[in-house]
Amino acid sequence: GQPLPANLAYLQGAVSKSGAVDTKPCVGTSATAVSALDTLKAAWSSVAANAIVSAVRDFEAGLAKGLSKDNAYEFSSASRLHAARMHTYTYLLHRFAAQVEQSPAALRPVLTLLAQLFGAHSAVQHSGEFLQSGFYTGAQVETLKAFVNDACAQVRKDAVPLTDAFGYTDYVVNSPLGRYDGDVYEKYFELVTSLNPQKPIPYFDSLIRPLLERTNESELGPELEFDQE
Repeated sequence: GQPLPANLAYLQGAVSKSGAVDTKPCVGTSATAVSALDTLKAAWSSVAANAIVSAVRDFEAGLAKGLSKDNAYEFSSASRLHAARMHTYTYLLHRFAAQVEQSPAALRPVLTLLAQLFGAHSAVQHSGEFLQSGFYTGAQVETLKAFVNDACAQVRKDAVPLTDAFGYTDYVVNSPLGRYDGDVYEKYFELVTSLNPQKPIPYFDSLIRPLLERTNESELGPELEFDQE
């Protein structure tokens, strides 16, 4: 009966008063329908709710077996860890979406697509959870996979400005592949050269050069002398 904390507010629409998960399956079939930000938020809320309810049931099952509270927590540790992972994805997506809504209008389209890509890609990686919850069907998951490929192609053109938006200097990034001026190859070659300075090889003349310059006679190896009795 107590109000949920802000980081669990999504459970209000995903869990009924009886404690059962109230999954409302996605009814659309197009990429636009299955990948809409609100749809992804509802999908992840359903999955996280399923995982949390399952962890609670495992904990209660441990208590029913006569285990102490601490041992019941241990008994349900695997399902609690899984619930924590699903909750993390869900919370991040909801927070991402909330910040997108507060962003400047000019930035909202690309940030919305980025949030969709995060939610959809994560859903594809854990597609079994969405099938088990009944939110997505197998065909809808396949549509979501196609959306991820298309979204990656669309986001790619904005990858550099999106990365630069964090404001990290080249000194902080410390990567020859992530330079502000785009001068990747020359700087990378300079880095490799500085880390591997050319020095004379002390054993080249004594060991390697004779092997490279040996004649056919020397290829036969040294003659062996046998004592004649």
